[in-house]
Amino acid sequence: MRITRFLRMMVGSVALLVSGASFGFAQAPSDISGPSSLFNINVRPPDINAIPVLMNLVKSGGKLYFLGERSGMLGWFIIKDGQVQIIYLSPDKQTALIGGMFSAQGENVTSPQISALVEKNTEVKALLSGTAQQQREVYNAGAPDGAGSVPAGEHKAEAASQGGASLGGLPSAALSPGERLMQDLKAAAGVTMGQNESAELIMVAAPDCPNCKKTWMELRDSVRNNKIQVRVVPVYNSTGEGEIRVAAQLLKTANPLEAWDRYVEGDAAALAGEPDDMARRAVIGNLNLVAKWNIQGYPYMVYRGKDGRIKIVQGKPERMAAVLTDLSR
Repeated sequence: MRITRFLRMMVGSVALLVSGASFGFAQAPSDISGPSSLFNINVRPPDINAIPVLMNLVKSGGKLYFLGERSGMLGWFIIKDGQVQIIYLSPDKQTALIGGMFSAQGENVTSPQISALVEKNTEVKALLSGTAQQQREVYNAGAPDGAGSVPAGEHKAEAASQGGASLGGLPSAALSPGERLMQDLKAAAGVTMGQNESAELIMVAAPDCPNCKKTWMELRDSVRNNKIQVRVVPVYNSTGEGEIRVAAQLLKTANPLEAWDRYVEGDAAALAGEPDDMARRAVIGNLNLVAKWNIQGYPYMVYRGKDGRIKIVQGKPERMAAVLTDLSR
């Protein structure tokens, strides 16, 4: 099961409607309300312990919040490792499907379900509002006169203030959201490929993400020629052990550039092996960072452009050449 970029964006849009500051985790109440024409609001959630596919999610650290029923499918809002997922249980309760649900008339069923849950559950409300506020800060912090320098498909965030009063030669202004984002990603567990610190791009990527692989294929020649330097911050984008193991193994490999390149080309043996618990915890820590900044799709790339501003590219760039031109020194 895979977390789709569409689903993250849908959850993010609901987050913009709520407000809050902190959150905890709890089992969702069963008395959710919502448009009765779109989903059944009177169904009580089943015993999770009696449904193996749900029980396994709980055992792996997931917190489940019941969303109601539509077309015989029971829905859950799930928080696992700091990430949000939406799943629907098949009528025979043997399979869980991840993604958004639409009616035959094209109506979005999932979004109203989440909205109804947010109205009844303060933990979920605070989670969504907190991450949405942080993302708004990143997207809105850039100065309007710099928009022309940002390649298509990107958001921009303001660079650290260079003006204003200072003490001892140090800027007195607080770091902008873009600079804080850059600092967080630099401090995250990752591997550096290429040797050009003046032209560094940070890429949050999941090993089995198709767009991450396609993006790397457009970057690797510049990396190998040391025109740019890429720091990959690995995460995982699916349940089960496969992708988290690969992401953690990337952190432990002696030659990350060769191993990552071979893996992207289809050589699974390049990142085979069993990583230690510390590497696994590091990958989970990266996911917590993803949740903190409400990153809604992979790859997620951050770099400093030639104009000094922090640039953000979410998803596969429409014009990689423009990114490389803006990045190269």
